[in-house]
Amino acid sequence: VCREIWEKCLHESARRSIAGGLQLSDTDAARWISFCAGLHDIGKASPDFQGNSEAAKQKLSYAGFTFNRKPDTYHGTATACILQDLFQNSLDRNLAKKISVTVGGHHGIFPNSKELKDTRTNLGDGIWNDARVELYKCMIDLCGTRDVPVPKGSPGNAFFMVLAGLTSVADWIASNEYFFPYEVKHEIKDHLSHAEVQARQALDKLGWTGWQPATSSADTIKQLFPFIADVRPLQQEAASLIKELKNQPGLVIIEAPMGEGKTEAAIYLADSWVVNLKQKGYYFALPTMATSDQMFGRVEKYLEKRYPGGRVNFMLLHGHAALSAEFATLKDKFETNNLDADRKDPSYDNASPGVVASEWFTSRKRGLLAPFGVGTIDQALLAVLQTRHVFVRLFGLAHKTVIIDEVHAYDAYMSTLLERLLEWLAALGSSVVLLSATLPRERKNALLKAYQNGLTGQDKSIPDEVTGTKYPRISWITRDEYNAKTIETSGDSKKELQLQWVNGRLPEGETEFELGQALREALADGGCAAVICNTVDRAQQVFHALKPYFPERDAGDGYPELDLLHARYLYGDRKKREERTLLRFGKPGAKVKCGDGKEWEVKRPRHAVLVATQIIEQSLDLDFDLMVTEIAPVDFLLQRAGRLHRHKRDRPDKLKSPTLWICQLEIKDGVPGFGGGTEAVYDFHILLRSWLAVKSYVGQKTIMVPGDVEDLIEDVYGDRKCPEELHVEVKRKWEESKRKSEVEIEYEQSEAGTRWIKRPMFSGQLGDIASEPREEDDPSIHQAHQALTRLTGLTVNVLCLFGNDAQPYLVSTRSRLLDNKVQPDKELAKELLMHSVTVSRKGIVEKIIEAGQKVPQAWREEPLLRHHYILFFDNENQCNFDKYTLCLDKERGLVIKNSL
Repeated sequence: VCREIWEKCLHESARRSIAGGLQLSDTDAARWISFCAGLHDIGKASPDFQGNSEAAKQKLSYAGFTFNRKPDTYHGTATACILQDLFQNSLDRNLAKKISVTVGGHHGIFPNSKELKDTRTNLGDGIWNDARVELYKCMIDLCGTRDVPVPKGSPGNAFFMVLAGLTSVADWIASNEYFFPYEVKHEIKDHLSHAEVQARQALDKLGWTGWQPATSSADTIKQLFPFIADVRPLQQEAASLIKELKNQPGLVIIEAPMGEGKTEAAIYLADSWVVNLKQKGYYFALPTMATSDQMFGRVEKYLEKRYPGGRVNFMLLHGHAALSAEFATLKDKFETNNLDADRKDPSYDNASPGVVASEWFTSRKRGLLAPFGVGTIDQALLAVLQTRHVFVRLFGLAHKTVIIDEVHAYDAYMSTLLERLLEWLAALGSSVVLLSATLPRERKNALLKAYQNGLTGQDKSIPDEVTGTKYPRISWITRDEYNAKTIETSGDSKKELQLQWVNGRLPEGETEFELGQALREALADGGCAAVICNTVDRAQQVFHALKPYFPERDAGDGYPELDLLHARYLYGDRKKREERTLLRFGKPGAKVKCGDGKEWEVKRPRHAVLVATQIIEQSLDLDFDLMVTEIAPVDFLLQRAGRLHRHKRDRPDKLKSPTLWICQLEIKDGVPGFGGGTEAVYDFHILLRSWLAVKSYVGQKTIMVPGDVEDLIEDVYGDRKCPEELHVEVKRKWEESKRKSEVEIEYEQSEAGTRWIKRPMFSGQLGDIASEPREEDDPSIHQAHQALTRLTGLTVNVLCLFGNDAQPYLVSTRSRLLDNKVQPDKELAKELLMHSVTVSRKGIVEKIIEAGQKVPQAWREEPLLRHHYILFFDNENQCNFDKYTLCLDKERGLVIKNSL
């Protein structure tokens, strides 16, 4: 299997890198790598492992083999010890040890020095050694390495991660009894010839084959995206830049306003790298599931046009990917929905080309192995967290391009992990494109340095002419150079943004809701507005308060004039609302693929208000005539404002100018109060500096986009002293919050440091690179022992059912009784997930975990449901849990109230 992966699936850049690390030709490297992988289970030729089977023990004892009394040696560690001894006469000692440990770690963890030392005494000697030598010689003959030059050189840790990933994946495939049933052939060469045929068939049926990079790169953006009427200056620069990169992997950072075509520019760069560097595809990472779902459709259309004659394996990677109708369609096209370790149905049609999704790659840890993927940033960050088989994810990302969108949106914890990821991607020969509307200079500098460290192993400073280039800009770094260039913006992105304060205080009793009145007047002649809140609770409250001002059930497009969108709906309802939002406020003429499998054209309402959380500020292609927002960090305010007047269309006279209303704050002794909800989401110091930065514009002057953007960003994130002219209490709060902010950043960076793997230039033992593997997704385990991609506090996924433990029902009418003693099939599991919701409010999350009301044991056998909890609701859609009352409201989603 390993040899077939090398020849049929590994692309030229990966093979060249591996062969170079061993100082061998491509052909000789293929033999050696296959030889090493073929020896991965030689540790099973030991008394401890064979002693696990009484039948094997009896046969071997009769042949003269002796056994220990208590088998307790792990066979992977035994493999590492045995191979070190077998390699010692042919390979450099250090290279022999590292290859041995790499191959011995094929079950997920590299053995460390202590484990190797302890295992050596339990390997058996004499006849056991003789047997292992015979197996070793047999593998030499089978792989043809007897007359092949001996590997030399000192490859870096990235090489061994790729070798470990390749060995593990080959082992997974070769262990599939459907493709490789147990059978006895007395001649070992008969085994080999038969296994070669089986391996080719397995790789074909599992979706590893069928795609090759295009033979030539596109000369212009329009060749890849013919729908672009006018190529933007940014996109033209991307096309020019690929020539300057001189066929080298590199990091490109694109900073430009919303609507400048950053996505197409990034895909163009990735496409060019795939062709020029013979890479194996790309992964597009986004901040949320919603943005991933939308991008999935866009990339699918590109792949269909780019590779019309190939079978392109394309993954959607996030926690609820199984519920995507688009993704399900691709899996149906592949016709292997039930293909896994125990699959019995061999029906398969490999004749029809197109974009497909192989079920095999949807399993956890395997998704990044597919040539193309779209998903959350979390999937990429897991590649640098200490988890079992971390090297499989690194293998999946090696020699690919990784595109990461909305880079400014990540906190100190995620940003620290991102820097480690950039180091490893550089060392793995992968290219990276980072996209952001705004990025502080210090942050950009850290990202460039991280990639440079991975390329060279040297911690050099980035020249001022790169970090100081005027915004908007493209910055890049390769092994040979780093540079940056200011880019022009198109007329569509140039805006004069007006800011106004608005009273967003919720009404008490029968009092007027001033925001509702102001919105009703502003939209009297039509228009669409968005109200962005910082928490779900606030969004639900604002929506409820606005109901009397916008009561119509039909705003001209079949949907109500007041709508709500946030993350605390049942997933099925949330998905429908996301689709509805794109249909109502998306790009003119665009089509949205919905859950019914059909594409519907965007139909804008006559007038409407969407109340939402931050879910709409990132990557979603939405356009509003007016926007209301709570105060937020300045980069997020600008990002939200990017959904104002985004597309060309006629607008009501009152709303001709892009205007952002910011909810007023309560001021005491000159110090603003941001509210507990907002301060729980955002850093107080950044909020304070953002408020100071924008208040001088409110009602006085416009923010020029892009002209004023960088100054605003540096005012908030730059290393600047507190202005002397501020009120004494504001200055005190500035200094106090700054100290707290610095402590919090240090804490988050420290937390990242306890979880990430060592740097690619780490000089210690391989077993110490990821010495403390953690659980990926089990909320019942303390966070200190979880491999977290986000440090956002506790969250739980909850199935909202009816009835009780003994008689669980899917719906409130109790017409669907669920069998809690039988593992749900995939379709029922997906239906149950549609009735799930993610809860993140700290108090109730802790109580849910303490109560331990997980899904029934039989349901945990289904991976989609394994770590879910259950809450039971009554016929009134309510659940009283501890001191909380939860209500499933059709309009507002899951409403949580403290009942005490």
